[in-house]
Amino acid sequence: MAELHSEAENIENTAQCIIDAFKEFRVRGGSVLHYQQLYPYLQERYPHYKDVQKEAEHHLAKEGYINPAPDGLMLTQVGHEKVWGKNE
Repeated sequence: MAELHSEAENIENTAQCIIDAFKEFRVRGGSVLHYQQLYPYLQERYPHYKDVQKEAEHHLAKEGYINPAPDGLMLTQVGHEKVWGKNE
């Protein structure tokens, strides 16, 4: 039986998967991670993302890590430091 998670856990897990995707696809601050790359990545790693994706994106935007872009998510400078560390 599939393990059930709370909505908050799903949002947090989806947000972390999005952050991981920026690293996987080597996206740097000011660049966009396109949805055509992100969706298959999320589907493979965290299939529960569909229910909470918008909330996870909103959470990351509120933290200052991303900005919405027309065809994906742009990594901000703050997000760049979260993904890559301050020295990169």
